[in-house]
Amino acid sequence: MNAVTVLVAARTHPISQRPTRCRADATAVALALGLPTHVRLLAAGPMPEAVARDYLALGAVELEILQCADDLPLLPHLLPVLRDTDWVLTGTRSPDDQGSGVLPHALAAALNRPVVTDVLGVEPGGTTWIVTQALPQGARRRLRVHSPAVLAISAAAPFELRHSLADAMAGRIRHLAPTPAPLAPSPPPGQRVPASKRRQLLEAKTVQSGHARMLGAIESPSTGGIVIQTGDAHTKAQAVLNYLRRHSLVSF
Repeated sequence: MNAVTVLVAARTHPISQRPTRCRADATAVALALGLPTHVRLLAAGPMPEAVARDYLALGAVELEILQCADDLPLLPHLLPVLRDTDWVLTGTRSPDDQGSGVLPHALAAALNRPVVTDVLGVEPGGTTWIVTQALPQGARRRLRVHSPAVLAISAAAPFELRHSLADAMAGRIRHLAPTPAPLAPSPPPGQRVPASKRRQLLEAKTVQSGHARMLGAIESPSTGGIVIQTGDAHTKAQAVLNYLRRHSLVSF
């Protein structure tokens, strides 16, 4: 079986709209190239040569590209190629990317393998790896994962992304003919809904300075009372009595 296969893809830059390499995929490549094992780079669908050279500039020797149409599902084309792979590494979708981020989960379900997302690092040990996973609020978790498995590498993993022009030019790009797997039963028809491109950020209704917020926290709210400074004693007593009657504090 092949030891490690890294899936890479091109992404569209949010500003220039030009195809570039995905940072999370590049991080997965950098992680894999640091392992003492054979690493295979694989892409499915059309990929510009400039983007492929950017991935080869990380130090890879060869990049294989599966020839398949861009508008067709990639999973049937990937399954025959990945069945003999011990470890499948992918990237995770960043907030700027428009992908759904379900490819690692779909691959794991189709290959009947476990999947670990938001991976920050691995410690190889034969058929068992110690995987460090990122959790919310900066927490970390170490998992013992047995091969075969699917690992989705986080773009925040602490790996330096090198760019060697010599490696980019010396690396080979090999195109593979697709070998689709047998068609699975089609799922029941469902309703297509457009996916949200970006999360909507919550904004404060009012913008206040820190001093204003501190005063609002320590100041006691106004009770709306009335201070009577003029008039005789009878007028002041009548005002107090009216206040008590208005709040049902006296019944006479």
